Amino acid sequence: MQSNIKQIVIFAIIAIGLSVLLAGCEGAAKNTGETGRKTSGNHDNSAMHNMPPPPPQANVDATGKNEIQIVIENFGYSPSDVTIAPGTKVTWINKDEAPHTATSTSPDKKFNSGGLDTDDKFSFVFNDKGDYPYFCSLHPQMKATIKVK
Repeated sequence: MQSNIKQIVIFAIIAIGLSVLLAGCEGAAKNTGETGRKTSGNHDNSAMHNMPPPPPQANVDATGKNEIQIVIENFGYSPSDVTIAPGTKVTWINKDEAPHTATSTSPDKKFNSGGLDTDDKFSFVFNDKGDYPYFCSLHPQMKATIKVK
């Protein structure tokens, strides 16, 4: 009888240990559909949040790159206005504590990131030439433009 109790106690300790170990694992990504990809990165970057943000960039010519990143920080997009070539992948990453979006204001509503929490990312490939103004639907004063030439 006593050996059965010992086995139950050992089994319970192992089960609790595995539960604690597995609880520390994080989920990775959510797919938002054909127009883009949203990923979640709930990582502890508290040391990075104490660093001053880089100065915002405007009117960046990135036509020679296949991929660019736009950082959302201090309630703004950096770079705020960028020129790219067709086929370029643009990735927005939210570095603010507040949630934000990257929402197209063009008549065809080309892209919409949905709500991005801290460290979440959203990517979209711009294949068609044109100007694509966008804004944060949660903070409408945040505005920027992607120019595809």
